Amino acid sequence: MNDTTNIEMNTIDHMKQRILDAQHNRLTHTDFDIHAELEKVLQDIGLSSADSGGEISFTGKDPIVPSVLRLASSAGIGMVAKSVAAANLWRLRGGKGQDISLDLRKILHRLSPFYDRKWEKLNGYSPASPSDPSQALKFGFYETKDHRWVMPLEPYPKLKINTLKLLDCADTPEAVSKAISKWNAKDLEDAAAKVGVVMPMARTLEEFIEEPTFADVAKLPLIQIEKIGESEPEPLSQGVSSPLEGIRALGMGHVIAGAGIGRALALQGADVLNIWRPSDWEVDTTYYTSSVGMRSSTLEIGEPQGHAKMQTLLQDADIFFANRRPSYLNRFELDPQQAAAIRPGIIHVSVSLHGEDGVWADRVGFDQTAGTVTGVMCLEGTPEKPQLPAILVVNDYIISWLAAAGAMAALARRAQEGGSYKVHISLSRVSLWLMSMGIFDKDYAYTTAGSSDEHLYLDPDLFTAETVCGDYQGVTDQVQMSETPGHYNTVLVPRGSNRPEWLPKNL
Repeated sequence: MNDTTNIEMNTIDHMKQRILDAQHNRLTHTDFDIHAELEKVLQDIGLSSADSGGEISFTGKDPIVPSVLRLASSAGIGMVAKSVAAANLWRLRGGKGQDISLDLRKILHRLSPFYDRKWEKLNGYSPASPSDPSQALKFGFYETKDHRWVMPLEPYPKLKINTLKLLDCADTPEAVSKAISKWNAKDLEDAAAKVGVVMPMARTLEEFIEEPTFADVAKLPLIQIEKIGESEPEPLSQGVSSPLEGIRALGMGHVIAGAGIGRALALQGADVLNIWRPSDWEVDTTYYTSSVGMRSSTLEIGEPQGHAKMQTLLQDADIFFANRRPSYLNRFELDPQQAAAIRPGIIHVSVSLHGEDGVWADRVGFDQTAGTVTGVMCLEGTPEKPQLPAILVVNDYIISWLAAAGAMAALARRAQEGGSYKVHISLSRVSLWLMSMGIFDKDYAYTTAGSSDEHLYLDPDLFTAETVCGDYQGVTDQVQMSETPGHYNTVLVPRGSNRPEWLPKNL
């Protein structure tokens, strides 16, 4: 057994012990050193809280909503980690150190801004999903023949069509329930994986630990940063008005986790251009939250002209980000190694469900999929009746913020030593991190949430803007940065409406 294998085994064993301790020693108190946990996250990407150059403070404590998990703390750590990474770049570019403060009592509205259906609005209306009136394959648990539970989550047309084809049923909750009741859960999960649709079986935390995939995921860093190529250093220009001024980010991000990376970078001044193929589709509810801040263009990268244009854009980019299904990027010469060959010095950022290697590396899914298989939904409910967290999501935007923090840390490294870098985040790995920070006793969590000032669920800070789409109301990042509070140069545009070209640099 070599040194690398020993390190991986120790990492896996440590994660196993930490989450089992959390499972078996349920919390009935609010003690938690959030600053120490933030420091661990930052140190893993070569940063420290001190890199902000000021004070970091948090207000409020979990539980904020009725949940056994530290949802607000995990969201707060992700948001502040991103903010520290931006503050570090600001200082490297000649800016002052700054204080960073965050109210945990508000951050869940930024983690799940669409849940209450009143904070994000376009022309006074909350975005909806009128194209799917039945909602039969969204966020619902269905009981199987062997009395287990699965959660088909198919928000996109092809996923939905292929799932209904697999189940051989109509698009109604009743028909889906009847069809699923004829299957054993594991058989259905495996059959769905073979045809590329989302049908996770709900597992307990202990059951997930017994899966080979647990080791594949547990050995991963929370934020993976790997130098994958050599290139000359690219010093950051001085005298800028924002941490990412002059930085270009090219994306193929969708849903929340991927597109949210672009939103995070845009807030700190990057020119972010997100690319859609003509056949792509997006849910309005999703687009009007995660695509804030980005310009949006259409390219058929599967045809020679569009493929060539994409490579030209990549050659002038600093960051590339995506959250596409396994093998998608490789097919279009956009995986980390291919991108680094086209553009030495690129920061390549990607998101996967269960990591890039391992027995489930080819499976597709979303935030709630990761929560279902890793044990989160059985913790929020019971093994006999799993349920979603109180705010619907587990860690969607947290993925975006951690990925953006990794991208900015890599930019700082590139400025000093050069190189191309791969940044990778796994949805399941972040779910394990969330559980490893402690699990509340359910009665305690439900009783404590909202019971005193530090546990109140406060309304979020909002912003408004006139856009080409109409009058937009959105949720700010709920973090206060004394020097670089952030600003969207572009707030919202129709999907695919911009030319596939970079804006001029004003440096």
